[in-house]
Amino acid sequence: MSEEYDTVFALPSVDEDPDTELGVLLMGLGPERLLAGLGVAASGEAADPAAATLVVDQLRHGVRPDLAEALAAGAARWRSARPRLEAADPGTGIQSAALRRLWAAALDAVGTADLSPGRAERVYLAACWLRRTEIDRAAEEQP
Repeated sequence: MSEEYDTVFALPSVDEDPDTELGVLLMGLGPERLLAGLGVAASGEAADPAAATLVVDQLRHGVRPDLAEALAAGAARWRSARPRLEAADPGTGIQSAALRRLWAAALDAVGTADLSPGRAERVYLAACWLRRTEIDRAAEEQP
């Protein structure tokens, strides 16, 4: 029996990995926020992806003064990780429009790239990989 999916709206599976649901949310953030989150995660300041997202919000709202440092760290990590992600992602076939399938493919690329990321960094690398064109432009603007 094949499963049918509602392409208009579907609730997540109760068995879905929480990082997948967080990843779907992160895909809607702007590239600067994703780079800052990657910088926070790569620095080890937040091991949990949700905590990294909260730190980025604090940075954006001036609660913490080092947004520029997080952006620069994220851009540096992106520049070092991108070639390995590109080599790890076969990019074959037609991409799915289903966000969770896209997310799974991005996580596979991060795992195959052998970057040894922590949990937060893994999630942010996958989100950046899915938005790589925008992330590349944003990273170019950083020192």
